[in-house]
Amino acid sequence: MHITVSELRRAANTLLDHLEASGQGQIELTEDFYWNIPNDRLYAREAPPRESLDLGQLTSDWEELLPIGRSHDPVPSHDLVQLAALLRFVGTKVLP
Repeated sequence: MHITVSELRRAANTLLDHLEASGQGQIELTEDFYWNIPNDRLYAREAPPRESLDLGQLTSDWEELLPIGRSHDPVPSHDLVQLAALLRFVGTKVLP
């Protein structure tokens, strides 16, 4: 399966527009630390990653994302991982 960036953008924009339209223009980070599965274990189905877990931090992820678009610095692709962690929080904590 292939996905296009434009389709991914459309889905993300639609979901974020829905949040704003339903009055969720601001989201409180009521949690901070979360369990993270390192990339080398994330898709390795042969064994559970219990020993590989480490901690991520939503506030740190957010602070890393804030400068994006505000400067001409290159955007590291790893920032998508930090965005994913924040979107996961929003998707599980915000009311439908």
